Amino acid sequence: MKQVTAILIALVFGINSFGQSSSNKELKKDIDVLFESYAHYNRFVGSVLISDNNTIIYQKSFGYADIESKKKNTKNSIFSIASLTKSLTAVGIMKLVEDGKLTLETPISIYFPDFMPNNSKDITIQHLLNNSSGMEANIGRTDESGNGLMPEVTPITLDELLEKFKASKLKFEPGTGYEYNNFGYLLLAQIIEKVSGQRYADFMEQAVFKPANMKNSAVAAFKPNHQKAHPYLGLGMNEFQNFNSSFHPSWLQGAADVNSTTVDLFKFMQALENGTLLKVASKNKLYTATQAMGVNDMVSGLGWVIDQKEGEKWIYNTGLLPGYASVMGSMPAKNIKIIILSNATSVNPVLEEFQGEVTFVPEITDKIISLFQGKRVENLALPIKNNSIVDFTNTYQFDDEHALVLKKEEGIYSLETAGKEPWSVFTYTFSRNSEENNASSKTALFFANAMSTQNFEGLVDYANEQMKGFIGTEEGLGQLRGMWGNFLQHAGKFISYNIYKIEGDEVKNVHVRFHFETIDVGMVLSINSNHKIQGMFMDDSVKTSHLSTVKLIPIGDNEYFINGHQNAGMQDLKVIVTDAHLTLIDGSQEFKGKLVSGRQ
Repeated sequence: MKQVTAILIALVFGINSFGQSSSNKELKKDIDVLFESYAHYNRFVGSVLISDNNTIIYQKSFGYADIESKKKNTKNSIFSIASLTKSLTAVGIMKLVEDGKLTLETPISIYFPDFMPNNSKDITIQHLLNNSSGMEANIGRTDESGNGLMPEVTPITLDELLEKFKASKLKFEPGTGYEYNNFGYLLLAQIIEKVSGQRYADFMEQAVFKPANMKNSAVAAFKPNHQKAHPYLGLGMNEFQNFNSSFHPSWLQGAADVNSTTVDLFKFMQALENGTLLKVASKNKLYTATQAMGVNDMVSGLGWVIDQKEGEKWIYNTGLLPGYASVMGSMPAKNIKIIILSNATSVNPVLEEFQGEVTFVPEITDKIISLFQGKRVENLALPIKNNSIVDFTNTYQFDDEHALVLKKEEGIYSLETAGKEPWSVFTYTFSRNSEENNASSKTALFFANAMSTQNFEGLVDYANEQMKGFIGTEEGLGQLRGMWGNFLQHAGKFISYNIYKIEGDEVKNVHVRFHFETIDVGMVLSINSNHKIQGMFMDDSVKTSHLSTVKLIPIGDNEYFINGHQNAGMQDLKVIVTDAHLTLIDGSQEFKGKLVSGRQ
């Protein structure tokens, strides 16, 4: 069983928050404090450029472009912009459309007649651009059926890729759905070569980089190389590790192989806006030839995503590769542009699982937008100097089975879990029992006991008529036995179970946590008004942590910050201590423990 992970957007805490800015000077200060707080915890490394009405109001760099030589990032540092490349490729295609050399409705069968011969006539240039082609063929992403290829170190040609994908099929009819597809943009790069008669890199130089005066941008090369920002892993940790690219750029040509600077991307956005690169009608097509993405009202344009932030249009693109993360976007109504390029990720997102954020660039971007909208944001809390010299050990009881021990020893604060079974401060939400105790919880507990003992006698009595067709059959019970065997194989010895949340009115969703040696597994039972199981599914929100002791960072009088990212990528927490209580704050949830031993 693949380890159940839930990558959540962490709620962070800070002692400074900001309301509506009265001037760009105040806004710049707010943005700077935001970045400095993330940089303090190594959660941002890279360069930033933000403009208001085409005037740069914030431009700053953080961390090192080359740690070994102690060379810092600057406004001239060149980064791999990852999938921001797609926005540039889309402009290149639209230039050819504008010149009458192809149309958005042109089928790809004209250029690749032997690729998916039964379907390629139905896939158009536009489908590739807005990720609505429906192709199984993809690069850098594999689906549950194993479709797609991961990039490799050795270079590859288009013919070799087409051969690898010769058996590829459609997952849905072109133009009827959305699925992100890097291979589609590699085909677009090849179409540019076929139509223009130039190498993709040369065409982009002539059609995009030179007209926009992007002197430090290039395809598949850092130009000049001495300004390169090297990629690192370990974002948010104490130390960074060098990362050597695990793939050749030929695998992602047109999709993620351009290198640039924040300054050059600002020039690109201005040149696109003022008509230097495309005529108005062609530019507008980038944002109107869209495909619904199936998430709120988000739509995929031609190399861009069009979203809403509190009712304001936000046109943007993001990029992520091992060691690089990026965003480039605008709020056209306010004429605000935001460009962030980073040369560090927490892990290699292609190969490693991580319960925390791979990059904080999207989180930071949302906070910048909130500041422009006059809203409050909370920054990562910065540590304060603590002058207390008295050591102590206090124990706080949260419930019958869970207690926390707060210690101060030689100036270091720590928080240690205690109770009947091992638990972690990061997973208290899941390990504590729900306060609600009713007929629905009785049904769920019977199911949990049946699963953990593999004794299913009587379980059918707790199922509605539809679920009896599953629980009441040997085939269905065989699936439950196989599921449990899979849990044991991958999660180790079973320890205990509990109900940690019950939600809903007539129909209850009861969340059950199964606690194993190495992994916790969650299941949700849908229980109807007659207290019968009417459905069940996996609960991916359940997290696993075996850390029993964490370090506390003093951020105020009797207030502490727990850096979750440095502890297996779990969520940040906050602790507030009074004379009689310790409050553990996990996002919007607060849990209070009573002092039972130690000093008052």
